[in-house]
Amino acid sequence: MGSEYRIPTGKRVTISDALTNEIKDMFDQDKDNFERVKTNRFQLFLLSSGIRNKYLDKKTKTYPEEFTKWYKSSGIEKLFGSVPNFTKYCGCGDVVNYVGTQTSDPEKYLKKLPHSVGSLYEISMILKMGERLFKMCLHYTPTRKSVDELENEWRTKRPALINPKVSELRVRSWRRKWETPPPPRQKRTDKRSLPFVTITCSGELYDFDKKTGDKVGVLDLDQVDEFYRKLANFFETECPSDLQFRLQDHLDDLTEGYYKRKERVDPAIKIKEMTSKKQQKYV
Repeated sequence: MGSEYRIPTGKRVTISDALTNEIKDMFDQDKDNFERVKTNRFQLFLLSSGIRNKYLDKKTKTYPEEFTKWYKSSGIEKLFGSVPNFTKYCGCGDVVNYVGTQTSDPEKYLKKLPHSVGSLYEISMILKMGERLFKMCLHYTPTRKSVDELENEWRTKRPALINPKVSELRVRSWRRKWETPPPPRQKRTDKRSLPFVTITCSGELYDFDKKTGDKVGVLDLDQVDEFYRKLANFFETECPSDLQFRLQDHLDDLTEGYYKRKERVDPAIKIKEMTSKKQQKYV
């Protein structure tokens, strides 16, 4: 089990016609057998991660010309999409590699992973936050009241956050609340109700390429989250009294709208719908 779900190295991830054909075959299998793609997807994720490990410059976070030429000229770009989207496949590979080689029961925990690129990439962000938290999310959905709350005070409820059907939106929303816990609910007697400042963001947050599903426009959700964290940190450290000002966000609404529009142009969802129609045709 361990070697089967380990990130490949060496000649296996060296740019060549064989590597190009292997990736294309994996994408073809993914389309032909949508309901049985999990093992194939996991191997594609691992292969992607191995390619990134071999060619990405760890200091500059850039790829050499050899990689960028191959990525565009071989047709691989049409399969993965933009390089940032390829990076999401790589993040998925990191999760599969960790679960397949570093957990007590790889076979058990691999079954808990979703095979959606979006969901699994968001889960890879949890792994980056810490192995202990990641393993906890395999069993529970932890919450905390503040970022400095002690671990023995965290609340752990079931079902587990990481499960085969978890959506990208669900993991993203959980991760935001974990990194920036929401303030206590406003009491009816709270006098901080006078409009003071309005901050809006670009509507291009919702823009996606209709053909490839790639994110386009001047704003992405990561930038929205980062800006909000800065605001929240400012309120926590600079406001003289929590009785004077209140920060009220609409991140849940923005995030829900973001993923609704993303799903409309998601190539994988379109493939699933087309496969389903073909199956119904012959029933």
